[in-house]
Amino acid sequence: MIVLHATAGSARSALAWLTNPAARVSAHYLIDKAGQIYRLVPDEYAAWHAGRAEWRGETAINEISLGIELENANNGHDPYPMAQLNALVDLTREKVAQYRIAPDMVVRHLDIAIPRGRKNDPAGFPWVEFLRRIFPDPPVTVPERPMPPARRATFSQILLSEAYRQVGAVEWPDWAMTRTARVTGLGLPVAPSFEVTVAGRNYIGQSFGRETLVSPIAEWKRVDRLSMLAAPEHQPLREALLQAIYAQAGETYRPDWAFHQYALREPVGPPLSASFRVRVGAEEWSAAIYALDVLYSPVGRWKEIHHLSTLIDERSERDPLAQALLERLYERAGSQWRPMWPSQQYALRERLGAPLGPSFRVSFDGRDYVAEAFALDVLYCVIGEWENVQRLRDL
Repeated sequence: MIVLHATAGSARSALAWLTNPAARVSAHYLIDKAGQIYRLVPDEYAAWHAGRAEWRGETAINEISLGIELENANNGHDPYPMAQLNALVDLTREKVAQYRIAPDMVVRHLDIAIPRGRKNDPAGFPWVEFLRRIFPDPPVTVPERPMPPARRATFSQILLSEAYRQVGAVEWPDWAMTRTARVTGLGLPVAPSFEVTVAGRNYIGQSFGRETLVSPIAEWKRVDRLSMLAAPEHQPLREALLQAIYAQAGETYRPDWAFHQYALREPVGPPLSASFRVRVGAEEWSAAIYALDVLYSPVGRWKEIHHLSTLIDERSERDPLAQALLERLYERAGSQWRPMWPSQQYALRERLGAPLGPSFRVSFDGRDYVAEAFALDVLYCVIGEWENVQRLRDL
């Protein structure tokens, strides 16, 4: 196997930690952002990189895998430079050929860590593109025995898995946090899971379209909602969660900022971007993207807060300010605002929230589809039948 990780810090600090015997963690390779490859442990020795993990029924992951660390902040926004990706592709191709590693045995730490959701690295990594460079023509193999029908991935599972992957998350149906989000209609995850420590206790959190959930590590059946942490004894955890979700969005949480206070009172979902400015004509506006809406305010009049959805209802998306905000909304997701695209118009009408990534293609049962994930649902249609937009929810 090959397992990819992210350092969640600089290469220099990771090297110091991974080569310190007292740390009791290690990896076979580390690749910095400049593409320099460091070999830390010979291939023939086990490195302590996987922790508690399971894959294809195997739990002794350290004994059968190579661990590769990538220098990255692991926040879902820090980019992986092309020099680093090229070095990783070269190294992975070499090891795949050397040890005859199968495509499904090249994985991320988030794929194998248990309990599911315990790890999210490498967050924001271009996983699909990477696999295509390693296995451009996956070999066609005949399994020893047919796969039982119940284990065949359904169309809805394929769509859901890709929606999770776009934000650096993994969908584990048996995880209490995932079930809570589904049962209570919180939508899709909008960012990778994260960990916080409060008063010596460790928690894992994850933001979905409508809410951020948190669970104490090792107490996986207990799931709390950020909005319900109102008691005085919950304030340290609440503060830590707010700091974490705004950090994921690229901004420091400030209790006295108008946008931040407004978002706590109104149902706009977790933040997805740092505040930014747009100029339309002679006017300048401050704005911020949240999972369910874009908030904006005239510069200098910070408490005068408006919603993009309301602006569109009153003036239409053709309004110059609405167009500018929509362009930034889709740009954040690595996509492009296309006013004539039926799926994007559908998402506006149904208030499905922010796009999570660019549109993607899926093949299933001999048909080709294009799909797009939003904070509250995935939309899809058969390629060529652009007006026939359908929802994952209805599957």
